[in-house]
Amino acid sequence: MKLLVALLLLSMTLAVVPSADAPADKYFGRLRMSALRIRYEIAQLKSRYDNHKLLPENVSHLAGLTEEAYYDWAGRYPKDGWLASTGVNLAHLYEDLPGVSARNAAVKALTFVSAHFGYTRYLEQAAAELRRGIPVKPDPLWAIKMRATPPPSTATPSPAPTR
Repeated sequence: MKLLVALLLLSMTLAVVPSADAPADKYFGRLRMSALRIRYEIAQLKSRYDNHKLLPENVSHLAGLTEEAYYDWAGRYPKDGWLASTGVNLAHLYEDLPGVSARNAAVKALTFVSAHFGYTRYLEQAAAELRRGIPVKPDPLWAIKMRATPPPSTATPSPAPTR
């Protein structure tokens, strides 16, 4: 009987203690992204950029929306266990993109991780990357060539009129 009461008290205590992690059904930013979706989107954007499927400006635009969701998530669940690694991954995405604004976004994400996640190994990684310095990358040659190539036409020629 005592064991049953103890288990009941323990289960009631655990039910009252809120988790520091964002629930799966919480959504952040204008695009209403879950924490899992934010992580997935960063990975997909990086992959699509690395494989030349998206131009830098497209990745930058989508990364900006994902970044907005990330900082919204961090503001509402500052102790979430996934925030530090996600922040570093976001920084790595921005580090690969060309331009000053991408570099600044990478520095912002690494600085955020350094300032807020001292209890994780990601603090050391972010601090080391900041000490090393984040260079401004030039526009990649493949993107310049891709922009210069007109997209294939999908219109079919109309048949010549008969007389």
